[in-house]
Amino acid sequence: MFLFIGVFHRERELAVVRFHCDHCHEEAAQHIVESGSRLWIFFLPLFTFSRRCVVVCEHCGWITEVSREFAKEAAARARA
Repeated sequence: MFLFIGVFHRERELAVVRFHCDHCHEEAAQHIVESGSRLWIFFLPLFTFSRRCVVVCEHCGWITEVSREFAKEAAARARA
């Protein structure tokens, strides 16, 4: 009997917003990205763990970790 177990990293872009970067102080597009790892057994995803949200500056590439609430608020504002 074979048991297929795997952990895969997953990134999902939530939104792209424009505001000033804390690092380069330029107004540029900021990509809000949610990343995490998923546990799979027999090709079925069970759960996601070590989830975090980051903002990536398109101008300088600086990565800033943000709270999940801030990421969801910014994504909702970008869609409106």
